[in-house]
Amino acid sequence: MDRKPRTDNLRQKDAVIAELQRENEVLAQQVKRLVKAESKLYEFQEELDAQLKEYKDLYQLHRKLSVRLELNEICIVTIDYVIQNLNYERVLFFLLEQTGKYHICSLDGYYDAAEKKQVAELVLEQDDPFLAPLITGREYLLCQGGSEAQGPECLTVLGMNEYFVYPLGAPAPFPPVLLAVGNTAGNAKFYRKVNGSNGTLLSMGNFVGLISSTVENYFSYHKLAESESKYRQLSEVLEQRVREAVNELRQKDRIMIIQGRQAVMGEMISNIAHQWRQPLNMLGLLAQDLQITRAVGDLSKEYLDANVIKTMTVIQQMSRTIDDFRNFFKPDKEKVEFNVLEAIDKTLSVMEGSFKKDQIHMEVERTGDPVVKGYPGEFTQVLLNILINARDALIARNVCKPKISIKVYKEGSKTVVSIADNAGGV
Repeated sequence: MDRKPRTDNLRQKDAVIAELQRENEVLAQQVKRLVKAESKLYEFQEELDAQLKEYKDLYQLHRKLSVRLELNEICIVTIDYVIQNLNYERVLFFLLEQTGKYHICSLDGYYDAAEKKQVAELVLEQDDPFLAPLITGREYLLCQGGSEAQGPECLTVLGMNEYFVYPLGAPAPFPPVLLAVGNTAGNAKFYRKVNGSNGTLLSMGNFVGLISSTVENYFSYHKLAESESKYRQLSEVLEQRVREAVNELRQKDRIMIIQGRQAVMGEMISNIAHQWRQPLNMLGLLAQDLQITRAVGDLSKEYLDANVIKTMTVIQQMSRTIDDFRNFFKPDKEKVEFNVLEAIDKTLSVMEGSFKKDQIHMEVERTGDPVVKGYPGEFTQVLLNILINARDALIARNVCKPKISIKVYKEGSKTVVSIADNAGGV
């Protein structure tokens, strides 16, 4: 028997398998890069979320201040914002009186009654050395907890171990109001730390700019038209910042969604390659068998029909695989009732080839047969992402006996799906 055709077919088969392996390695690298990019995008999104919240909070503060016509009302609203939003322990306002001295006009925070009474009696002279930097144009005074110089005696009386002091209103020749914000040594760890980082100074600068403008407008109330214009301008600037932040966040969300889909698609292609390898081998053997049978003269109609039936069975199996993967990404339009265990089995079937290749053992502990109402497609996609992350962690950490465990159980009226691996935790 001439064995050359069979040898050539085997070589072709080996070449196809080698090519599939190379493609799988390329896809795996792409998936890793996409996962890293997704992590960075999540960090960036968190930063944008924080900035967006700050701008929204400032806009709400601006709206509250815009209807306050008395200085004590402005101070009360500002103090509440510092304590609730900026999370500092103590806040107080100094007002420049006609006597040329700064008196406490408003204060709040964590004070006991005796201490609050003592602080309320504090007076600062205009020529106090403590104020000299502000009088000469410094934007703020900063004392960080733990530094050797804890400031003048006046702030020792206040009990502040760390603080910011900002001038408010028109500075010439002296600022009409001073704002002091800070923490005591004992309670500093429970509040936002006073420091000179760029993020903190930017946040405080945005806040103080708004308060300073409000105070300045209060003292120049007779210039009502000019004040209203400044309010509108500030409102427009804040609204524009909010719109820009929202648009930027939405753009980043779109990028994350696209890259997430690309990562999952890469995983799907890899799994299709795994699940098709055996059927492709079977088709190759059936084709070779026909060729060999014909060469020896035993190719009858019955034999040919039987071979065609086997071939069609394999092709139908491969077609079902395509349908499974296509349905996997079909978007859900409305909530429906679906079987949780069936959704889990469907997801595990997608990852079966990858888990076998990497020798990852799967355990599924089933309690009952829960049915829930929701979006089955989104549920399986989330489950798939978690399994992919667990698999990558097991591979990266070279776990000796890699294992992923899934538990399904009831907790009151809720169905709980718990997923764990032995990769050592995040």
